[in-house]
Amino acid sequence: MKKTANSLQNQLMLLLACCTFSLPNFSNEISVVTEYLAPYQVKNNDGSLGGFSTEVIHALFKITNDTPNIRVLPWARAYATAKHNKNTMIFSIAKTKSRLANFHWIGDLIYEEYYFWGLKSNVTLKSLSLEQLKQYRVATSRSSNEYEYLIEQQFDHIYPVVNEDQRTKMLYRNRIDIIIETEITLKALTKKLDLDFSQLNKLLFIDGLDTTLSIAFNINSDPSLIKTYQQAFLQLEKSGQLKAIQIKWNIPSTH
Repeated sequence: MKKTANSLQNQLMLLLACCTFSLPNFSNEISVVTEYLAPYQVKNNDGSLGGFSTEVIHALFKITNDTPNIRVLPWARAYATAKHNKNTMIFSIAKTKSRLANFHWIGDLIYEEYYFWGLKSNVTLKSLSLEQLKQYRVATSRSSNEYEYLIEQQFDHIYPVVNEDQRTKMLYRNRIDIIIETEITLKALTKKLDLDFSQLNKLLFIDGLDTTLSIAFNINSDPSLIKTYQQAFLQLEKSGQLKAIQIKWNIPSTH
């Protein structure tokens, strides 16, 4: 009987071992696209991606138990990739009216107000209306919400650029006259580029361009995937984890 019991025990252990090693991996690799945009997505000294929004993304994926395959691209490429590829996530994307029907929205990261900015040394840039600003040279990233706004408002002298770094340097070198940006991003950009933020003038609040930066998925993504990430984002909010990350990065709460 002892021999039989030992034999049965050995068979049971072998069966359990086989079952353990054959368990499927339920973790999915999710395609994620973004751009460098301080302080939301920043390049760390070791080459890795950091920043407020990036930390939120990693917290989100920890809840879903998926693996993010994050690619940092120029904004126009990131936007086109997310718009045309199923089950692709994009962050941080401005949640504009024109984009609402083109994506599934997972959660809002920050409310932003946009302004026109120019150098204080450019004395002609003072107390100007929107119509008067149209005579000046302005640079912005192609396919950005700022670019869409400038086209809609029929600005004549638009210089599309690859990223915000390039545009900001152009302003300080007097290759353009004005840019559109939020104060929190422009402060982070000038600090990163070793430029003096105090040289800038906040020229005009852009009514109607204020929006939220958000996390979104391609419109044709699997409904179950969208539901999973929307619920995970709600969990981030309710647990207080999102608030803690905002405080850590000195990011104001969404409006």
